[in-house]
Amino acid sequence: CWHYLNVTLGSMSMVSFCDFFKLNELAQINVQGVFNHSWRGDFHRLVKNGKTRCEPIIGSGLEVGTPALNDSISLPVEIARLVNQKYFIYCVISDVFPILYVGISDGDMRSGVFGEGRLRHHIRKLLASIGGSTNHTEGWRNHAGVRHEAYKSKLASGEKVEWVDDIYISLAQVDSPKQIEGTVLDLFKDKFHQQNIKVEVLNTAEVKREPAQIQVPENLAKIFLRLGDCCKPHKKVNIGRKLGGSYYENQTSFASDSDGQLFKLLLDWARSHSDVEMVEGVVGQYTNQPQGYNSKPVVRFAELGKTGSAMPNRWFCRIPLKTSLAHGMTVILPNRLIRPALPQDLIETGKDANFRPLDIKDFLAHPNLYIF
Repeated sequence: CWHYLNVTLGSMSMVSFCDFFKLNELAQINVQGVFNHSWRGDFHRLVKNGKTRCEPIIGSGLEVGTPALNDSISLPVEIARLVNQKYFIYCVISDVFPILYVGISDGDMRSGVFGEGRLRHHIRKLLASIGGSTNHTEGWRNHAGVRHEAYKSKLASGEKVEWVDDIYISLAQVDSPKQIEGTVLDLFKDKFHQQNIKVEVLNTAEVKREPAQIQVPENLAKIFLRLGDCCKPHKKVNIGRKLGGSYYENQTSFASDSDGQLFKLLLDWARSHSDVEMVEGVVGQYTNQPQGYNSKPVVRFAELGKTGSAMPNRWFCRIPLKTSLAHGMTVILPNRLIRPALPQDLIETGKDANFRPLDIKDFLAHPNLYIF
């Protein structure tokens, strides 16, 4: 058995990743066009020459040119040493968004990864850019919507945006990258989990997991530190939190015990879901809500402003304090949080920019399917 173990380990692939480098420091990121603020995160399928692909509907308005790798003399030594090699496995992460993608290329670095290679398609997917027969695969679509909203907020506040300047890449040369793609992916996922960072994996295809000895980039910890600062929850302000759902006991009127239980679950969810400071309190009545919920008092959660009160137009959710047999417990949410391409038959909309899930138990089980 010991002899067999030595033979097995001896045949393992040795994979040594270089440091993570910013994508825009290795290549010229060529993005043109006028940013489309009105894209809603929707995608559709197209058939051309017998092949099916998915594209954004309208999209971001941005066009992605060739990300040409810089001249070898200006590249970091680790990258320059790999320029003339072929067969790569690479990892793409961000120091702003908790995302992870592991890719492979049988070509060389200049044309198989950069240039007309894989990265051009990745950038199109990140930016919801149409063109070049890029298939916007399922794993990338949600993040494209999240990223688009972040860019939209920056531009609305007058900030300058450098496209994908948060993206880092690390590469390793290996003779059979396809055989260990899943092994590498699992290792990087574990690294995120060890840092208590909930990572969004952009890979969706089946991958192989042959054993391999893998050395991760030495500067991964530094990127996790920056990413952790971006994802770190702030202290929350929760009026009445010490008493939980019972704090509102004298203000509630529920049609069933089930509504009362759902109310407590929704309170717990609302108090723990958001990463920003919230103020929680009772508001007497709202109009233009989904049918059956006008003029009912609610527990409203909203972002806390600098003055110590709720910020206007930054409410997070409204939970009814009263229900009826016809209109049971629910949660009312702003349209700005709705998940792109959420099927309309799962929700009911109000006259203002709000909606509610039709199946509140399904929402509580999978809130991230409905909202960001």
